[in-house]
Amino acid sequence: MDCLGSSYQLVLATDSNLLTVKSWFSDQQQMLTWGGPNMYYPISDETFMSLLQESHLSSYCLLDPDNSVVAFGQFYLRLDRHHLGRLVVSPKHRNQGLVKKLIFGLLEMAVQINGQREASLFVYKDNSPALRAYSAIGFKTRIYPADLPPNMQDCLYMVLD
Repeated sequence: MDCLGSSYQLVLATDSNLLTVKSWFSDQQQMLTWGGPNMYYPISDETFMSLLQESHLSSYCLLDPDNSVVAFGQFYLRLDRHHLGRLVVSPKHRNQGLVKKLIFGLLEMAVQINGQREASLFVYKDNSPALRAYSAIGFKTRIYPADLPPNMQDCLYMVLD
């Protein structure tokens, strides 16, 4: 199944791609909302890349027909699901349905690598645009099956079965 269509491609993120993604954030709140409690602004290129390249994370970029980075996301296994994280669409490309292409592209890749079909993610409760997008795709809010870390109390756990 090709969920991206012929004009977009999902590729492993390069250092150059990561620096492009970093340029999409201009303050602490944006960085925190996207990257979670370990991200901060300003952040050095080296620290930013090292946080995104931890060994348990698979990082991918969605490229448009001109090979420009238009979205970024990660996945890893968590509680027997593909857990998606740090999903973002370039500010210039939002509201064009790219988050759906990104998520389904990541899940297609994750299934090829790990075989598991269910997915999960965390989203801050006050991130209304992300909540609407994830709900429209089919994610449902669930109770997290373990104790949430203290720095995640402002988050919702969502699952796509």
